[in-house]
Amino acid sequence: MDLKIIYVNTPFWRAEVPRISLFYGSIDYEDIRISREDFLSAKMNGFTKSGHCLPLRQIPVLIINNYSLTQTGAMSRYCGKLSGLYPKNDELLAAKIDQIIDICTDMTVLFSNYRKNIETTIKHNKRKEFFDNIIIKKMKLLEKILLNDSSFKDPKVLSIAEIAIWRIFGWFSSGLIEGFPTNFVKELKTIQMICLKVENLDFIKKWINKTYHPDYVRGNYK
Repeated sequence: MDLKIIYVNTPFWRAEVPRISLFYGSIDYEDIRISREDFLSAKMNGFTKSGHCLPLRQIPVLIINNYSLTQTGAMSRYCGKLSGLYPKNDELLAAKIDQIIDICTDMTVLFSNYRKNIETTIKHNKRKEFFDNIIIKKMKLLEKILLNDSSFKDPKVLSIAEIAIWRIFGWFSSGLIEGFPTNFVKELKTIQMICLKVENLDFIKKWINKTYHPDYVRGNYK
């Protein structure tokens, strides 16, 4: 099987979940990291400079034997099944994992739409208000779901859901988003536990050392 993942050279959760899943399963794939200029060009014509198709003119894209698969959930589930991080025979657990991936997508889209539609008229100093009124409420709802479910609390069990939580909360709490606070994860005890669980896994440490820039800013989980 010939696998390729196309994204820019950043550890954003949408690309990291499938990347890390394949790395965890020791599954060979080509980690293609295109330039921002290449991506902007591909958004116009649907193809990278190397000729890889972006069906929705967006990234990440997972190429499976020359078939271009898009959408974070589909890519993550496919790679998770290959690596054993997504259940093949437990429909309820699979649905719970899907739910978390979809919530992470919701939060990402909320912030993306805010930047596109609101920040054309106001400055970054309004982001704290957006975080307090919108994003943290979504996070607390996720925390409540996780608090009342033991599926993701076992320190010896891992799925694509925990990887998604670790990376998206790493992004939100890193200080890289101007105007967002960085000390809120400690108030979300179950999410904090999951983030620390993933962060301290040996293969995650190897992945960070292998692929992350030396100036990579870790999430503030404590």
